[in-house]
Amino acid sequence: MIHLRSLLLRWLLPPTMALWALAFTVGYLHSLAQAHEAYDRTLLGSALVLGETLRASDGLVVAQAPFAAFEMLRTDAHDRIYYRVAGLDDGRPITGYADLPAPPAPVGDAPAFYDATYKDLPVRIVALRQMVLVGSQSRPLLVQVAETLEARHQLTRRLVLQSALAQLLLIGLAAALISFGVRRGLAPLKALRDAVRRRGANDLTPIDTRAVPREVAPLIHAINTHTERQRQLSEAQLRFVANASHQLKTPLTLLRAQAAEALQQTQADAMRAVVERLNGTTESTGRLVGQLLSLARSELPVLVQAEALDLTALAHDATFELLAPARAKRIDLGFEGAQPVIVHGERVLLRELVTNLVHNAIVYTPERGKVTVTVGERQPGQAVLTVDDDGPGIAAAERERVLERFYRSPGTVPQGSGLGLAIAKEICARHGVGLTLTEVPGGGSGLRVELLWPERRD
Repeated sequence: MIHLRSLLLRWLLPPTMALWALAFTVGYLHSLAQAHEAYDRTLLGSALVLGETLRASDGLVVAQAPFAAFEMLRTDAHDRIYYRVAGLDDGRPITGYADLPAPPAPVGDAPAFYDATYKDLPVRIVALRQMVLVGSQSRPLLVQVAETLEARHQLTRRLVLQSALAQLLLIGLAAALISFGVRRGLAPLKALRDAVRRRGANDLTPIDTRAVPREVAPLIHAINTHTERQRQLSEAQLRFVANASHQLKTPLTLLRAQAAEALQQTQADAMRAVVERLNGTTESTGRLVGQLLSLARSELPVLVQAEALDLTALAHDATFELLAPARAKRIDLGFEGAQPVIVHGERVLLRELVTNLVHNAIVYTPERGKVTVTVGERQPGQAVLTVDDDGPGIAAAERERVLERFYRSPGTVPQGSGLGLAIAKEICARHGVGLTLTEVPGGGSGLRVELLWPERRD
């Protein structure tokens, strides 16, 4: 299990430490540049003081380097100081350390600073041009003052370390605040966890999102959506069990009675008559089981295998699968629909929808009657399917009630289960299809069931 606090720290601390290392490097270089700038001023001051002490005596240049010129360079680091005065024209040393490294380029009017190595030590050197009057002529001299770098490096390290320690302290404080903030931020989630743990096994009510952080609310909404689907599925299963146990009780009892009656017969003809009734009861029971399964499947909260399909071909196949029971009652079963009509839905359920409507029409249509299935478009992109029969029809006051489960209008044939139109209603609602019951146009008896799909937008 991943801890959010540890995950945040793992994601935040390494980049922060990398940035700290980069800041350390940049800070060191910046501090070193500042140290060079500060010490270079002092170094230049010493060179200027030294240059001002140069005098001409008896045609010679004499340097009287005062102690104060180098005292200003003294530090706790005990850096070493070197100087040199030489002729700028001939390069001959006049005083100081004769082997002090010369400037890498000619010195102009401005002082020149450069780094070099002297006596195996890194040094910083300033070189400047100084004019001395010898007799009636001015002689250019080169004044150099060098200093080792220990004091500069010590100052740089001190500044950088102080800054780095302060930054590390702030990083540690930020990590502690992150941990504390995450702990406090997760407190509502922990309370939510405890509330969910206290729920009963059958409690599928939505989780309250008012007390959770806004960032977590979409997750809770997704969980609530999933829970709602599970609740609907559980209710559908309970309804299926209740419906199945209620509806199968009578046919199973009848099957047992007919089987017992068949066993009591001693004459073949009498036994055949009982077995024929038993076969009819078995067929109607199988039909009832199929309808119950279709009803349970139609109650699922989402379409499982939705696809684009040809309603004309699907309705044609479903219609003529029922040709045998139609012929048994000598019913004229017809189909009208020549052009493909594309709809979007679940093939199994839509086939069951058409099968239920056509079967209902065949059951309630008298012998030598007529049942017609028509598929077309009300307008471009809007599919329509109608099933017309010339049976007794349904009174206007009963048309809403016959869509309820297990309801049968008074005076209907006994073999109906009251599920055909209820299943059709469930499947239509699942696909967003409108279902209406009207009289057959023309003023005759019968019932028209019309299915109207929503307008398709390609």
